[in-house]
Amino acid sequence: MLRLTLQLLVLLLGHADALVRGVHIAPALRARSVIAMSELPKTNTLKVDISRVVEPARKALGLVRGETESQRVSCSEFGGDDNEECLALCDSEGCAVVGRSATVRTIKIGIYFALWFALSTGYNIANKVRLNALAMPWSHSAASLAVGSSFVSFLWMTGLRKPPKLSAAAVMTLAPIAFCHSIGHIGAVVSAGAGAVSFTQIVKAAEPVFTCGLSALLLGQTVSAPVAISLIPIVFGVALASVSELSFTWTSFFGAMLSNLAFAARNILSRASMDKPKGENMTPENLFGVLTVMSFMYALPLALAMEGPKALATWAAASQTVAPAYILKYTISTGLYFYLYNEVAMLALNNVHPVTHAVANTIKRVVILLACVLIFRTPMTPMCSIGSAIAIIGSYFYSMAKGKDKAAKAAKTSEEPPAVKAE
Repeated sequence: MLRLTLQLLVLLLGHADALVRGVHIAPALRARSVIAMSELPKTNTLKVDISRVVEPARKALGLVRGETESQRVSCSEFGGDDNEECLALCDSEGCAVVGRSATVRTIKIGIYFALWFALSTGYNIANKVRLNALAMPWSHSAASLAVGSSFVSFLWMTGLRKPPKLSAAAVMTLAPIAFCHSIGHIGAVVSAGAGAVSFTQIVKAAEPVFTCGLSALLLGQTVSAPVAISLIPIVFGVALASVSELSFTWTSFFGAMLSNLAFAARNILSRASMDKPKGENMTPENLFGVLTVMSFMYALPLALAMEGPKALATWAAASQTVAPAYILKYTISTGLYFYLYNEVAMLALNNVHPVTHAVANTIKRVVILLACVLIFRTPMTPMCSIGSAIAIIGSYFYSMAKGKDKAAKAAKTSEEPPAVKAE
């Protein structure tokens, strides 16, 4: 089960965007900060002593309690280069320099990616353990969303995160997106329950194919030749891995395909609703929180309809071999893993180029696949391994081709003269 320290770490990372951007500090606090900084000894370098290690750490913890603010200052105020920018944490007692802004940003992004990979791998492993103990994928999907909903609701109610405000129009905008998110999650869990987790990851590498197809069908968008060519190895690799997969089941295959279709539809709907009302305080973190809560409202009745009649009998049979506390522990940990890894992924996306994020997502899939093969001792034929590699490499080239297309489109848009509006 995830420790409370991991939750606090993610909360701190959620505040890290404010650290790097620099937030407004009240005049009274700013005045105290300037006085405190002027009293700090200046040296020719940014050498760190014990006090400069303990004090920034203490002030960083104050971010969670709302007692600390941050601002970007010239490193010269702390004995550094005039041309460099440093990050300082300030409270009523003064300020403490954390380090150069560029260095802090690099460390922050590295932590994001490390957490993203670790949490997503932990989710896939814990999810499979839970499914092996109790074969109720629809109920498990709803339970994971319930845990995530409880977690984010706790943040909102305690003030650790500013709660969103949704109008009726905003709810109507988000409702179909949340439905697709719910179905995508359910499909992936059903797939993992019916087959190997590694196979689910292989099939889910085909999501770009669905995204391109739905974009053309619903939005009338065409793809460039490089993007279209990159889809070929994805389709071929998934097909090759599927026909040679030792643990292949149609339920696992169609569950992963349903997940691909639903997540692609979610992305299309999100893009189409960019100009529609979303509500107030809808940061990326709050947007995912709201989608999680709404997705649970869809997943619960679906779970009751699909598995409700046999739930008691299935639970009784599972309880004969596995302790109920064991299932409960993995249910809670899986839900936390799922929510936290998705939120960290969103934080990472907001701090790097989309192509970088897509490439990292490809690498993450490889990490999950290898980890699950090793932990669950999943046998893979040589042809399945080759197909997996081809599909994942194809998704990498797809990400690169899409990145170039977006860059070219942005450059073309910036070169075009502004349109003249008719009177």
